[in-house]
Amino acid sequence: MKKIAIASAIALASITAAHAAPTVYGKAFLTLDYVSTDYDAANKTDEDTFKLTSNSSRIGFKGDDDLTDTTKLIYQLEYQINPDDDSQQFRSRNTYVGLAHNTLGTVLAGRHDTPLKLAQNKVDVFNSTLLDMKNAGVSGENRSNNTLAYQSPAIVGMPVSFMAATALSETDTDGDVLVTAKTEAVKNADGTIKTPEKPAVYRNRKVKDNGYSLSLAYDQNGIYLGGAYDKDMGANNVNTGVIDNTWRLVAGLDMGKMNMVSGLTLGALYQQSQYYDNYSIDNNNRVNKASEDEKSWLISGKYKVGATPWAVKAQYVNTTDEKGVKDADVNEIAVGGEYAFNKATTGHIYAGQISRDNYKDDTIVGTGIEYKF
Repeated sequence: MKKIAIASAIALASITAAHAAPTVYGKAFLTLDYVSTDYDAANKTDEDTFKLTSNSSRIGFKGDDDLTDTTKLIYQLEYQINPDDDSQQFRSRNTYVGLAHNTLGTVLAGRHDTPLKLAQNKVDVFNSTLLDMKNAGVSGENRSNNTLAYQSPAIVGMPVSFMAATALSETDTDGDVLVTAKTEAVKNADGTIKTPEKPAVYRNRKVKDNGYSLSLAYDQNGIYLGGAYDKDMGANNVNTGVIDNTWRLVAGLDMGKMNMVSGLTLGALYQQSQYYDNYSIDNNNRVNKASEDEKSWLISGKYKVGATPWAVKAQYVNTTDEKGVKDADVNEIAVGGEYAFNKATTGHIYAGQISRDNYKDDTIVGTGIEYKF
């Protein structure tokens, strides 16, 4: 029996040495949020609620396996978890397999953040919370299905990198999205028309076309500059399929690395998104309604307070013509603080307001804990 046990242990050790166990990682980020909603419309009732919110909590497994002296297989399986309820548990996040070469770069296949999304580079200092810039109308934060992506190494020794991705639509049929269903005419008692018939409204959605995304970034000595472009990257995702294209410019400054102000980082973002036009069929004639170009910009700052565990942060976001709708403007202003208990655990506190013109104002106050492993 001892010989069998020893042989089994040797065999197990050999397998473990040949194929390293995956790294398990993740985070639990839970906050208690107070949200006060003030509607502009008289027929809407204002709301005051407390919410327990899971902010992009996740668990993942990643690893690699050497194939040659210069090439390795890499993999990652990452899933959303919600500690506050049982909805959407283990929904796929960045999940892929790929090949990484020492000098030629990395190729990935699976589900992954677009290069445009990654170009943000953490200038959104309230990322994943209810004050995330995407909740203030900033589009383009896509994680695409059926993605093939390439990440370059530093280009010719310069601190410049390039990333490209395509999202395969996996369909050969274009389709449109129903925006507003047809409504029949309403008549008075005498047969006259009280409310005329309204035709259905559709929005073009290019589900047939493969999407693509490109980014170029410079990152050295505390200076980050990034530019990115998306085209039809939401084509295989119903929620984002109405965006034709988006381009984004990002700048980040680490004033400490620049030997100016230790602990201070500044960020800025500008982007523009074009949506597919709406149309309706009226008396067998197609009537187009052009969408506006959505424009967003952001400025942010974060300051680590000396040798203390505290950091303070602030952010302003403005979006005009949200989702391509004329005069649908959004503003966000937010302030907050972080307390680093240790390398793995951070406390959060924040307050802000997101205002949508002619619709509603959301005032948000939250606090919570984030644990990374």
